[in-house]
Amino acid sequence: MTSSSEPAGIGRIALKLRTQGLAWIWRRLSAEALLPTTAPGKALHRAVRRTIAFAASAPRALRRAGGTAADRRTLHAFYDLKVAPVTFDYLWFLAGADIACRRSGLDRVHVVIVPGPHDGVRREHRDYERVVDAEGRRARIHNVLLPAASLLPACAGVTLAESRRHAAALRASARNVYPADYETALPSYPSSIDCIAAARAGERTIGVLRATEQALADVERWLASRAGTRRVVTVTLRAYRYMPARNSNLAAWSAFARGLDARLYFPVIVPDTEQAIEGLPPELEGLTAMPEAAWNLPIRMALYERAWLNLGVNNGPMGLCWLNERTRFVTLKMATPGVPQTTLDYMRSLGFEAGQSLPFATPYQEFVWQDDTPEAIAAAFRRMEARIEADS
Repeated sequence: MTSSSEPAGIGRIALKLRTQGLAWIWRRLSAEALLPTTAPGKALHRAVRRTIAFAASAPRALRRAGGTAADRRTLHAFYDLKVAPVTFDYLWFLAGADIACRRSGLDRVHVVIVPGPHDGVRREHRDYERVVDAEGRRARIHNVLLPAASLLPACAGVTLAESRRHAAALRASARNVYPADYETALPSYPSSIDCIAAARAGERTIGVLRATEQALADVERWLASRAGTRRVVTVTLRAYRYMPARNSNLAAWSAFARGLDARLYFPVIVPDTEQAIEGLPPELEGLTAMPEAAWNLPIRMALYERAWLNLGVNNGPMGLCWLNERTRFVTLKMATPGVPQTTLDYMRSLGFEAGQSLPFATPYQEFVWQDDTPEAIAAAFRRMEARIEADS
């Protein structure tokens, strides 16, 4: 998907050839073969996967003959790191697997994380590799992907495949798979668009992620000695070295937290993971932070679920709120011009509509398509505060 400032069609191809040379053609064709974005590419990809499945149908049937009743009631969801990122986008995959499980009348989901060919992950753009190398992304498998599966109530287990060969054997034994027609030889990656399209078609429920009981108990103990009976308002910060234009406006969020009525509200800062390592910046001095939530995904989700309101900019961890209908949230700075992953065109390609909240959002869940200025934050908070109090 192009950014809003780039030409489209033939003009874009001419620009890429002029600036990047003939090597761009090879890179583009390779990318399309791996994870197609065009309609013809997607159709061809799907046809080849189905051909592979047909050729393997007989030996797979023999392998499944000895399966248990539980196997027949389980959806095996393959998150393939050859094409999928090791990011919070994985949350959309979990929600999509839950939709597929319910559509098929199955009882449970078993997640299989398939290692990618580049040191266990996929190869990223060089600018991203410089900030988060393969080793750092492999660490996120254990820090993000594995614990996130515990937030899906329908998830009965997770397997971190030892190799692609191991994953292929699991695929051969699986009766029901997600994504549909998944094949390790030609993997596919469902994005947020599947969940959003399901919601627009009237399907419910999409926000199926939930905090675990143990994490909720831990967060309640943490809050009891600090917040008392005050309303907990979380501020989730982004302070990332990759695409810093998307980062939180620290001065604005600090002023907002300090400006809340301390008799009624208890602000809790959830720092970026890098901030949790390096220490909070001076702008946040004196505010209550919960760095534990930056490191522990179940704790983070429990905090969001117990909070009176959660605020932050568009970043990965806020997806925990987006896909949990028990949370209240306001997410600002949904689009950032000039940043490829958050241009309006790219957001539309993922199913989002500019100026709108998610089609499955509750009345207490809102996207704000403005930067996180002091005025925008204050207005969004007042609007949600009035809505919650009126309904109460």
